[in-house]
Amino acid sequence: MKNMILPLLLILYLNIFGIINAQNQITPKEMQSVFKETLAKSRNFVPEATNIWSFDNSNNDYFKKDTITLNSARCGNGDYCSGIDWSFYENEKIILEKIIHCDEPPTKVASKEEDFMDLKIKEQDGMTYLCLYNNNGIFETFEVLSLKANNTTDEECTFDYTLKLLRTRENKKKNESTKKKKH
Repeated sequence: MKNMILPLLLILYLNIFGIINAQNQITPKEMQSVFKETLAKSRNFVPEATNIWSFDNSNNDYFKKDTITLNSARCGNGDYCSGIDWSFYENEKIILEKIIHCDEPPTKVASKEEDFMDLKIKEQDGMTYLCLYNNNGIFETFEVLSLKANNTTDEECTFDYTLKLLRTRENKKKNESTKKKKH
């Protein structure tokens, strides 16, 4: 009897833990809603409007890190020297922009054709993914780890979200194996 209690407790714990995680999972519909709000606020001039989600790239690690954190608040931009911005210009379309805040005046690297992305939100195996496609096809895929609405008393920061993403490396492995087969 004692030998059965431990496995039963373990199964119960794993089921409860799984249910708790499932309840915190961000759905594609929730992601779509927040991104649409991003675009809508940028078209209407209001103090908290921004169409930009920013990443602190001071360590030049945006393309190297597995986990990246983007912030939507206008008041959060510029607290670092170098950044990568996801700028929404149409529904499900962004430009990856490289920004340098510490130079005077602040500068932005000119966007190239491959910096213009279609952003698709997909669900697979109960997880939500953001897939970025440029003119060459799929560019990157991220698993949505969390989307948090930040509470703030600052009126300029009312549209304040933090999005945490996990970069999936499958696409790079597939591309590398395809290149090897061609050679």
